[in-house]
Amino acid sequence: MGDVIKGFLSEDKDSLNNGCSWIPRKRFFFMEFIIGQKTKGRRERMDRDLSYWKERWRKEEGERERCDQQGFWDNRADFFNGKVFTEEKLGSEIVNHLKSKNMLTRDMEVLDIGCGPGKHTLPLAREVKRVTALDISENMLEHLRKNMKKTKLFNIDPLHLDWKDGDLKKLHWEKAFDLVFASMTPGVFNYETLEKMVKAGKQYAYLSGFVKRKDEVGDEIFRFFERSHGVSAKKQNKVYYAFNILWQWGYTPEVEYIHRTWEDEFTSEEAYALYRDKLAAVTTLLEEDREKIKEILKSFEKEGKITEKTEVTQGLLTWKL
Repeated sequence: MGDVIKGFLSEDKDSLNNGCSWIPRKRFFFMEFIIGQKTKGRRERMDRDLSYWKERWRKEEGERERCDQQGFWDNRADFFNGKVFTEEKLGSEIVNHLKSKNMLTRDMEVLDIGCGPGKHTLPLAREVKRVTALDISENMLEHLRKNMKKTKLFNIDPLHLDWKDGDLKKLHWEKAFDLVFASMTPGVFNYETLEKMVKAGKQYAYLSGFVKRKDEVGDEIFRFFERSHGVSAKKQNKVYYAFNILWQWGYTPEVEYIHRTWEDEFTSEEAYALYRDKLAAVTTLLEEDREKIKEILKSFEKEGKITEKTEVTQGLLTWKL
């Protein structure tokens, strides 16, 4: 077909082969017009599809801008640091998952978006040349620095940064990383932050998020506030939106799922602070609302402790850039 089109363009009858007959110039221009219109139509459909997914994701994630992200995650830093080594196996399993896909080698530079205290950063650092680990929370990064010393892993560069505010040009991060890694982070929360993630990478990317989540205590609190305030627990559609946008961009992301169940134990004060902050991200809380949170939590309290049982399905997206 390539030879035929070349012959049409040159109007050289001798250049046509394979038994094809020469097509008059007027007829060729008509064919060219039809092909152009179809191509234009496909582009317009793709633009409409992208706009659709972009807008749907924007509407769902608009609540993030209402929340003091840094304050919320600073308050949660001690809690998550307690899981770095107790859940070390899970962090290593994700890294092994990437190794099985030949997405990690010793000479790689990796960007870890929303690194936290290092649950995945540390096992990544054992496998690659260097990890740039960024997080919005300075408290998270302080724990990461301590964990680096504890594990004697010094090929990690901690950076205090909100991913949405990062300027790739100023940071010299355009196509700078062999792997861009974003595990369960709220840092990638819309079209723009996903696009930035793609632009920072040059070989591979990994993104994960909840597909389903059930919190025994939290769901009870949100059910009440859905009835009284019209607010509900955050929807878990990041993987869904990201997949569709990546597909429209021409990538072929692979999707896999893992299922987990765990229990967390809180004091009544810790549980109250957690759900107060979660609700404050989506609605304005009055004093009576705060008292209602305490009342619901009291019904779950046993010997001064509240146990939260959580069941989740996580979606893992990997793709070649």
